[in-house]
Amino acid sequence: MYISQLIRQNRLDEAEQKLWSVLTQQPDQSWALDLMGAIRMRQKRSQEAEALFHKAAALNPKDLEAYRSLGEIYQGLGDNQQAIASYAEVVKLTPADRGANVALATLYQQAGQYGQSVEAAERVPTAARPPELLPVLAADYFGLGDASKVPPLIQRVLRQSSLHRGATLEFATVLARNGYAEDAAHLLQIVRPAKPLAEYLYTLARVREAQGQSAVAQELLAQALKLEPKSYNILLDSARLAERAGHWDSAADLLRRADEVAPDRPEVMTKLVGALLKAHRPEDAVEAAKRLVAAKPDDPESQYIMALALAEDDRSEAAEPIARKLVELRPNDAASLLLLGMVQFNQGDVAGARQSLEHCLAVDPQMTDAHYYLAVLAQREGKVDLARGELESVVQANPNHAAAQSALGIVYLQMGETEKARTALEQATKLAPDVSQNHYQLGLAYTRLGLADRARAEMEQYQKLREIENNQLKYRIPATVTASPGPQGHP
Repeated sequence: MYISQLIRQNRLDEAEQKLWSVLTQQPDQSWALDLMGAIRMRQKRSQEAEALFHKAAALNPKDLEAYRSLGEIYQGLGDNQQAIASYAEVVKLTPADRGANVALATLYQQAGQYGQSVEAAERVPTAARPPELLPVLAADYFGLGDASKVPPLIQRVLRQSSLHRGATLEFATVLARNGYAEDAAHLLQIVRPAKPLAEYLYTLARVREAQGQSAVAQELLAQALKLEPKSYNILLDSARLAERAGHWDSAADLLRRADEVAPDRPEVMTKLVGALLKAHRPEDAVEAAKRLVAAKPDDPESQYIMALALAEDDRSEAAEPIARKLVELRPNDAASLLLLGMVQFNQGDVAGARQSLEHCLAVDPQMTDAHYYLAVLAQREGKVDLARGELESVVQANPNHAAAQSALGIVYLQMGETEKARTALEQATKLAPDVSQNHYQLGLAYTRLGLADRARAEMEQYQKLREIENNQLKYRIPATVTASPGPQGHP
């Protein structure tokens, strides 16, 4: 068709003009809607393309092009469930469709639906299976606990390695992820390029990580990013290793760059909010959470993250109605109950906080943060022994819980156990060096122990941090946050 040729030649304005002349007279022509959708995809106007393909499919339920294109759109957006549904429609109409089955095999494998992935792959005749299907099948067999089927695939990969480097690298990644790091390293030696390539360095980093060489993996990823600074996968893995190392500002920067490359992906925004909160940047976290809610307005997890970011940013009044609606929707969800208890705690609603936190622990006794908040409530009520017991349980379960270490140190000071207070407060300042009160309390402990120089240094650090905190409060721009509508369905 002439219009199709114009699109292939990227003469989009001419093609669009001709299509409008058709659609103005005959708006129910599904082929014209498909071509207009193809134009919108090339223009990266995904929402418009999606609407056009949906309309085409509604007009012609056997429109393969509409379903295939919807699958591509959703796959590009990271919406795997919608992509699966779209490609499944293609397979219903043409069960042996190679492209749709390859896409389904990949999507099912990513979703952990290994049996369905194998079924989709096996609908493609062996001779027609593209090389990229081999690592998908390997991941499926590992996932199904049938590793004996992987060695024959390795032999096929070795035969094709010189022609299909990308599939070989992905296969090496699958091997490394499933405990076969040495086999993966052997594969990489075979396809080692003459000069560094980003894709090779990225895969080598994953193998080195599987071999327990995290520092080497980080350096390899840094080299890969220099070669391909806009690689979504390299950015995500770099962020993950930065998180593991506790480099939260770096992780947040990498995730923001990944978001710029592939905007509005919920999995990236969710991680970004978490990294920003860990980096003590709650205002930025709230802004990222707003975008997450805009992308998935009816998703309870998005609402939860929004409320958590608001609570961490001392906006409990905005967080409270969201948290309440989450508990109404999921009355026995420990995380939602904990969130509501935190918000009520921050608002000074002691009775409400205690009720929510105790309900949380009745659902999940291992929720350490619920024990922490109940301990602080007990401490404020003068029940020091009860607070001590709760806090000691928290830090035993999670020695890196900075707030619990700090609170426990204060309790020890109150009980006159200064050496124990010192140990807890030193751990608290190590874990959260930017919290002024940790340095103040540690300074008190040093004073009681007669360590004057150390006490003076801690008090000086306390004064510096207090000045920074006061300036942040002074210049902070007030922000009005409208609570988003409550969740409408369970995830």
